[in-house]
Amino acid sequence: MAEPLLLSSIVAHQWQCDHFGHLNGRHYAAAFDDALFIFWKRLGLTVPASGSAGTIPVTVEIKMSFASETVAGTIANVHGKVLRVGSKSVTFRLELTEEGGGRLLASCEAVEVFFDMQARVSSHIPEELRSRVVELAEPA
Repeated sequence: MAEPLLLSSIVAHQWQCDHFGHLNGRHYAAAFDDALFIFWKRLGLTVPASGSAGTIPVTVEIKMSFASETVAGTIANVHGKVLRVGSKSVTFRLELTEEGGGRLLASCEAVEVFFDMQARVSSHIPEELRSRVVELAEPA
């Protein structure tokens, strides 16, 4: 089984918490979204300038599950795994865990599809990038 990659860390701030004193859902989404950007950058993806030719990953589906309370002052890490690699898409599992004890706070399954910036349609994953992603994927 592929080891999860440490992609980023967060600190839950009081201003990010809702009226119940828990980290609000929009901030979990931001943590997972940031982790995906970091993943692609580490693999060498260069995002073309707006209006330029190129292919980029775009999030088409995201499903979050909340496992434990995250309160102000919590420091947490986002780890990720590549679950599946298709010809045009990649499916990830991301987990937000408390620093130190590793308590699961939330998880996310995200599907990203490659998108041709000029044609405005889905596109095949560039082969060089796809081969790097496949190396990180869970065994079939």
